[in-house]
Amino acid sequence: MQRQVDLIPPQDYVFIADESGISNDRYVVVGGLAMHRSALVGAYEALAAYREAHSMRAELKWQRVSDQKLKEYLALVDYFFAMNERGAISFHCIVFDAHQWNHKKYNEGSEDIGLSKLYYQLILHKFIKTYGSRGDLYVRLDHRNSKTPLDTIRRMLNNAARGFGLTQPLKQLVSCDSRACDLLQLNDVILGAVCAARNGRHLTAGRQAKREIAARVMERSGLGDFAQDSSRWQGRFTVWNMRPRPR
Repeated sequence: MQRQVDLIPPQDYVFIADESGISNDRYVVVGGLAMHRSALVGAYEALAAYREAHSMRAELKWQRVSDQKLKEYLALVDYFFAMNERGAISFHCIVFDAHQWNHKKYNEGSEDIGLSKLYYQLILHKFIKTYGSRGDLYVRLDHRNSKTPLDTIRRMLNNAARGFGLTQPLKQLVSCDSRACDLLQLNDVILGAVCAARNGRHLTAGRQAKREIAARVMERSGLGDFAQDSSRWQGRFTVWNMRPRPR
């Protein structure tokens, strides 16, 4: 397993991404954390301090949010927004209505291709378009079972980046075991909360802790409603509800 220090790439800007809601939810969310390389050390140190202060030794995951750990996960959300509100880390996600998938028509009958397209759209429009003119780019995904090679997606993204006047901005697109990366774990919790709120689970019966965490993320995001796209002036926390093509 890699150490945190080994997960600091040489590129200028970093995007840490994953998906949520694939199996059971109507609304699928793919999202991630974007930051300058210089913010990575501080982010890892902040998460290490959080773990020490709250005795959180295990992997941080949305699925592990429990009533017994509510205080600790609320503190994690507050750690994230402390970094987010001072501009060290931004969060960007794309939402798609799974009821509107037409894999047979658009994705060669493959759910995997459909999901890969969501990653493609998110990385292209919310990371490459925004940060590509500022420096070289690096993307790290949580491991996923996909038949689409990451290098194929990287080449496609770099080809599309020409439309923004950029030449090969995405230098690396890699995957990593989330157990080795606290930022992937942090993203899992924030992304899970957004997915829960977008699917209305922050208002329904279930674990009180997850309802409270989802509500806290919605409140501190400054958006109020994840069913609405964030404005183009909102940069630190953005939500893009992607409209499906005609079925």
